[in-house]
Amino acid sequence: MGPGQRPSEDVIRYRLGDAEATRRARWGSIVGASSSLAPIALAIVLLRRLGWAPTAGFWAVAACLVALVVTRASAGYSSARRKLGALVVTLSEDDIHVASTRDGYAILRARVARIVEIDGSLGGLRVESYPDARGVVFEARVPRGGKGYAEVRARLESWRTIERRGRRAPRVRVALGAVVVAGIFFVPFLLDDFVAHSKLVAAALVAAMWLVMRVVTRGR
Repeated sequence: MGPGQRPSEDVIRYRLGDAEATRRARWGSIVGASSSLAPIALAIVLLRRLGWAPTAGFWAVAACLVALVVTRASAGYSSARRKLGALVVTLSEDDIHVASTRDGYAILRARVARIVEIDGSLGGLRVESYPDARGVVFEARVPRGGKGYAEVRARLESWRTIERRGRRAPRVRVALGAVVVAGIFFVPFLLDDFVAHSKLVAAALVAAMWLVMRVVTRGR
């Protein structure tokens, strides 16, 4: 062992593995595509409830939008799978080094400002540095799922208390689910009453529900 080298047992080298990288990339793409398409689908349902008859030109544009979302999701999946598959996290007693498809970078233990653990199968650990002279904050992400994750977590916990960011409280998840159900099943029937009085008010309701659905799907 040369001068200045650490014993190998002091260094943890963490990788996800191909199977887990593929799974995370796949579900990330599915969630992203669903979040983009759900508000569009709801708006179309509500507008049809208003008695609006889409033209062939509209459906052509809608098909192009769907194709764009699918294409972006496919490209995002390929990129995410490649990056996650190449990800290597090296953790020593003094720093954490992250390398993927691009050049890697390291965060010194003395420069770590915060460590957050995100719950869920697509969660993991996020190590944040103090801002440098330019005000730039570096982040080292350790996705859950690879062999040795518990060992990495234990080492990081010896550096600083790990903050937990769990999922939304049950009552919040229930409320968001109720919003989605209302948007899909009940709001179209409410439009009948609004249309009888004012199509402008009904159109405003469509726009409001579209915005609500965007907020809900982005936060899920």
